[in-house]
Amino acid sequence: MTRWWHAWCDEVRHVLTDHAVLLVFGGGLLFYALLYPLPYHRNVPGEQAVAVLDHDRGALARQLVRWVDATPQIRITAQPRSLYEARALLAAGTVHGLLVIPEQFERDVYLGRPTTLSYAGDASYFLIYSNIVQGLVTAGTTLTVQTQVARALRSGENPARIPGQVMALRVTPEPVFNSSGGYINYIVPAVFALILHQTLLITAGSVTVKDRRRRAAGQMAAPPGMALMLRGLLFVLIYVFFALLYFGFFFALYDVPRVAPPWALLGVAGVFLASTTVCAMLIGYLVSRPELPTVVVLITSLPIVFTAGFAWPAQSLPAGLDALSWVLPARPGIQALLTLNQMGGGLAGVRDELLVLVVQGLVYALLLGKLVQRQTKKSVLPS
Repeated sequence: MTRWWHAWCDEVRHVLTDHAVLLVFGGGLLFYALLYPLPYHRNVPGEQAVAVLDHDRGALARQLVRWVDATPQIRITAQPRSLYEARALLAAGTVHGLLVIPEQFERDVYLGRPTTLSYAGDASYFLIYSNIVQGLVTAGTTLTVQTQVARALRSGENPARIPGQVMALRVTPEPVFNSSGGYINYIVPAVFALILHQTLLITAGSVTVKDRRRRAAGQMAAPPGMALMLRGLLFVLIYVFFALLYFGFFFALYDVPRVAPPWALLGVAGVFLASTTVCAMLIGYLVSRPELPTVVVLITSLPIVFTAGFAWPAQSLPAGLDALSWVLPARPGIQALLTLNQMGGGLAGVRDELLVLVVQGLVYALLLGKLVQRQTKKSVLPS
């Protein structure tokens, strides 16, 4: 028992006296949690600037423009005279959407001929694009219904039947998982999980490399198996604290919705962090210098963002890239935490991700054991 206690104290001392690790804890975890969400705070898409290119310039077209401007999603800010000028406004970011009213629009509408309203939007920001399309479709549908009613009155039909004919279904969009419709609720939960994953790879990986160097230099140390188990436990405990800070305090600070019971969130986060810790220690046995885990993290960060399933649909990934994204714990961990805490999926909804994390942890542990065994044999062989 005393031996385990001394080994535990050594691990705690190595972590708390490592300036690089403390810098990641303070600068990478705490500072980044405050810095990253700032650009997205209160970033809810409201009225979007839209340009109207009116080739008709009739009364009905002007009425449509007023209705578009009256929708809560759109603000008409420009009426260019040509498509070239409209495209320039869109490319410069002066407006985020474009409505093109064709020539003879009013005549075709009153004659009952098919006419086409052209919409365009900046799809770089899908929430903005969605807002613009929703506003334009609402105004266009309202105009369609009104013209149908007017035509029915002129022909002596019952206008009460017209709305049902034109709009068999009335769509009322209600956001389920992103209640505010803002970017902060969409991006911050996934990025916070990614920050935990990446900084854990850096800290636990570099501490493992430094431990190997101390052993190679002949310094007294606990047996590798004991040290790795205690180090894994120590990092899981440290990062569970940061996970509670992220998913508790910072989520409350930024008004990010939380629906998972604390015990379930703690359990899933614990499995995710345990698998990531073993992966970090495996990296620590695969590289030779303590700064190399940081290089690994820098190389993998952007690919993880686009393959973890929150910035880009995982179903749209190429098969090879999709399979490769399951090698690290980031994707199942992020998916499990988002499903549980933001979508209310429950533990049954994250069963597959938890199984992947457990299998990953076991495979990492097996590979880590093989590497430790091989390096221990080398160290005892006569030179």
